[in-house]
Amino acid sequence: MRQLTSSRGGRVEALRAAAFAAALVLTFLALGSQLSRLSGFLFSAHMAQHLLLIMICAPLFAAARPARLIFRVLPLSARVWLASCFRWRSARLLSFLFSPIAIWLYFIGVFAVWHIPGLYARALDDEATHIAEHLSFFLAAFGFWSVAFGHYPARALSPGARLLYVAFAAVASALPGALITIAPRPLYAAHRIGATSFGFTPLEDQQLGGLVMWIPGGFLYMGVVLALLLLCLRAAESRATLRRASPALALLLVGFGLAGCDDEPAANLLAKGAAPQIEGDPQRGAKEIEKIGCGSCHTIPGITGARGLVGPPLMSMGRRIYIAGLLRNTPENLAAWLRDPQKIVPGNAMPNMHLSAEQRRDIVTYLMTLR
Repeated sequence: MRQLTSSRGGRVEALRAAAFAAALVLTFLALGSQLSRLSGFLFSAHMAQHLLLIMICAPLFAAARPARLIFRVLPLSARVWLASCFRWRSARLLSFLFSPIAIWLYFIGVFAVWHIPGLYARALDDEATHIAEHLSFFLAAFGFWSVAFGHYPARALSPGARLLYVAFAAVASALPGALITIAPRPLYAAHRIGATSFGFTPLEDQQLGGLVMWIPGGFLYMGVVLALLLLCLRAAESRATLRRASPALALLLVGFGLAGCDDEPAANLLAKGAAPQIEGDPQRGAKEIEKIGCGSCHTIPGITGARGLVGPPLMSMGRRIYIAGLLRNTPENLAAWLRDPQKIVPGNAMPNMHLSAEQRRDIVTYLMTLR
């Protein structure tokens, strides 16, 4: 079990490392490749850049959980300082600011505010504002997906709550893309020259950008919602299975409890009642035991003079678990032992008495009464 847990933990860490590496590569493609230069000319390319940051890079970073790795590699003094910073969240206001509801509002608010035409134009004209735009996109999205994946806060939301969390975000974030797509005139004058140089009208470029925000993002949200729905269904199925099994489990527990109330061990109860009985006459069996002389080797209750010490005493024979330490104690096995003990355990001290089937039946019936 320990090896299985270790193997599973290793696979999880490998997947997180792969997610982190993929996030780094895609972030470089979003911010440092030809797409970044193209986003200065085309509104549609800029929306593709935003989509890549919010819907691909941030979820991959959230899935990788890099904070744990970063915290591990920091020196002790830095860890202590960070821990003291996180203690500030004990205040009610700061606790709310880091709550899932607040993070959801940041995510939707940042997405909507930065697409207001005036603020969008300022971000294009000023590099510092542009960096702040992308940084706020990433941080808000990272927090949102950390909550959606159940990594934050410490008491994570249930799968059902996370499903609603993502579903409402999908609806809210689709609204800006839809409005931009159906707008009757160009809203982003900064891309007029760039769109014309690439053969688009400003309105066509804007509509394409709105569709990029609206459709691919909607499919990504839908995938996460379906995954969370599957988790909810599995959880509900597990609860339903447990409810269906509860009556049976209760009956089993009651049965075990009642069995435990008996003074006799469970194995003795099995020997007492579970094995089929051979029908014979116990009185005739006692007489046969006296006539054969079994008492010269065994101590047998109810048999006159049966105080032999060669073989084992036969007290409580009907409650014993094994015959000769080998055969399960059932009437059939005891009859087989009496028929030919040397065949079962060669060289043992008990000779073959050449008993008839009727004699064996009667002797077995008597011995099974000894409890």
